[in-house]
Formats: sequence, C-alpha cells, structure tokens
Amino acid sequence: MAIIEETDFLDRYQRQLSLSEVGLDGQRALRAAHLLIVGLGGLGCPALQYLAAAGVGRLTLVDADRVSLSNLHRQILYQRSDVGEFKVHKAAAWVKAQNPNTNVQAITEMFTMDNGVDLLGDVDLVLDCTDNFTARYHINDACKLTKKPWVYGSIAKFEGQMAMFNVLLNQTETASEMRSLNYRDVFPTPPADGEIQNCAEAGVLGALAGIIGSLQALEALKWILKTPGQMRDQLLTYNGLTHQLLKFQLQGITGPK
Repeated sequence: MAIIEETDFLDRYQRQLSLSEVGLDGQRALRAAHLLIVGLGGLGCPALQYLAAAGVGRLTLVDADRVSLSNLHRQILYQRSDVGEFKVHKAAAWVKAQNPNTNVQAITEMFTMDNGVDLLGDVDLVLDCTDNFTARYHINDACKLTKKPWVYGSIAKFEGQMAMFNVLLNQTETASEMRSLNYRDVFPTPPADGEIQNCAEAGVLGALAGIIGSLQALEALKWILKTPGQMRDQLLTYNGLTHQLLKFQLQGITGPK
C-alpha cells in the first residue's frame, strides 16, 4: 500500500474526521479494516465505491462474471468499453485510481464452500452483493464457520432489502461470545429453483441498486466505527415506488436467541 502523507490524509477525509463518531481513531480503524465484497454487480459497485472513498484500507473483490451491455444501466462503475472484461479487474482499477492508498485484490472466482473459508482468511467483514441464493447460503455458512459478520443486500423490480448477520451482540466481546442471527436461522433452506426470480428474470430499476448498495456500505462503515444503531437481528426493506422504508425485528425459526 502506498504511504499517504499525513496532510493528504487529513485533507482527503476532513469531512469524516469532523464527525465525533469518526475522528482520527475512527479513520485509522477504517484504514486498518479488510472487507470482502462478493459480487461486483448492481449492489457491489456502489458499495465498493463508497467504501474505497471512505478510506477502507483493504478490499478483496470476488466475482467470476464479465461486464455485459445489459449490466450498464445499474452497474455504473463500468463503461461501454469494459464489456467483456472481468468485473473485478475493472473495479480494482477504479479503486486504484480513486484511492491509491486502498489495497485491492481481484479474484475471478465464484464464492463456494470449497474456497469460501480460505477467502475469508483475515477478512473483518463480508458484503454479500450477489444476485443468487446459492452464493448467499455459501456466504452465510462460511461466515458462520469462521465467525465473520456479513452484510446482506438484495434487489428486484422496485424493492430492496438489507440486513446484517452473525454480528457480535457486543463488539467489545470476544468472537466466542453471543452472535446475532445468521441467515439460516431466519431462512433455513434455499427456495426451489424458479420459485423466486432474480434481477435478470424479474427486472430492476438501476437507481434502486445504488440505494441498497449504498446502505450496505453505510452499515459496513458503522460496524467498523462501532457506532450506535447497527442492524442486528433486523431487516430493512425499501420500496422505490412509494419510498416506504420499514425495519423488522428478526427471529429465528425457534424464536429469539
């Protein structure tokens, strides 16, 4: 990672440093954090952009897909000339240009149970920006095994959801202490094939991806900074047609933990 001059550091992040919830200690915590983003599509693009801009020090990007023309209405990090290129390569190049002091690694693989535990390694937090249930359950299961928290996001048509799973209920406790619900506690089994449509099948308005992906980034930043009001055992839903924002308390299938 390039060494940033202290004056540049203070100037770049001055608006964040002015927040009592951030300050120098918080900004240093962001610089020390390692986040894994799975999926560099409609959700992953805005999440990545805001996390890199905020000064997160290390980002690992995982996605085996390439940019297609049908991506561009919602994946606005990419250009027409990027069609056919690996998303993670173009996304990593954007990060290096935007914030050279962020260490970024691009991995052109799908997240599976075969590689998931190894990918998590020294990662602090995972963002699920995928668009399929198979990957989501793999992320959940690998995070549970490795005791990693993760931020969930999902969109379709005009509606989106966001939540956090497997989070320490008290961030001052050790990783062996009580954690919030994981995804299987609420949704124990994946839906049958064809039961729920993905974005390609159901369609999605591009701006919705920006809203939910930004919410995922915001929640990740709050977690790093240990601010109040974090999403633990809660699900946030957003309706883009009505701008209705609802927050639900989650319970596991056997009741609250």
